[in-house]
Amino acid sequence: MAPTTDAQSLTIPELPSVEAGITLLEADGDPRLPLQTLLVDHLLLAGGRGVWVGTGRYCSTDTLAQVAPDRRVLERVDVARGFTPYQHAALLDGLAAHVDEETAVIALPEIDAQYRGDDLQGNDGRTMLVRALARVAAVAREKEIPVLCTRSRADEFSEPLAAASSSTLTVRDTPMGPRFVGEVFETLGYELDGGWVQTTIAFWERVLEARQPLHDTATISGEVFARGTV
Repeated sequence: MAPTTDAQSLTIPELPSVEAGITLLEADGDPRLPLQTLLVDHLLLAGGRGVWVGTGRYCSTDTLAQVAPDRRVLERVDVARGFTPYQHAALLDGLAAHVDEETAVIALPEIDAQYRGDDLQGNDGRTMLVRALARVAAVAREKEIPVLCTRSRADEFSEPLAAASSSTLTVRDTPMGPRFVGEVFETLGYELDGGWVQTTIAFWERVLEARQPLHDTATISGEVFARGTV
């Protein structure tokens, strides 16, 4: 790993690359910041646009704005928000029409959350989840783009997500800080001032800042797009 400037005092960490297909991101703690870090990192390295379909506590993109090393990258993230299971399902129905040749990555945080509620009007939530996953898998396969997903909790209800995923990344809390572990990847370590490592917004912001030299050739342009905010 190449060192950064003395001012950054943080070695450039290795972050996992994301490939076409559904990747399930699991975490010992809150997966929001690792998910957002991977989304931004992929956009900066690969170019193109990202799609974020928020739900529940993930409807806010404030922390996404905070971790991005360059705020202009946020102009390339199309944000959709589903506040009910039917809104969320409709947004996933529309993914295929929205994704084009510029789309580089899709993030679907807590994809199972809305289908666990009591406001399903007689519909079976797990059936709705399975149908939603089928639509997402088709987009990932036909468009050959990565889809990053998290789930609200690992149990029988959300098992279809694990089954539909072509790969799994786990973020583990260790005494040396967060560590990504996957089938072909493992974080070697982070080095911060005085040996302290944290998992706050500031930490993930510094991770992306340290990788900024790798992103210098990325083209950052585009327009803000928002939908599904009813």
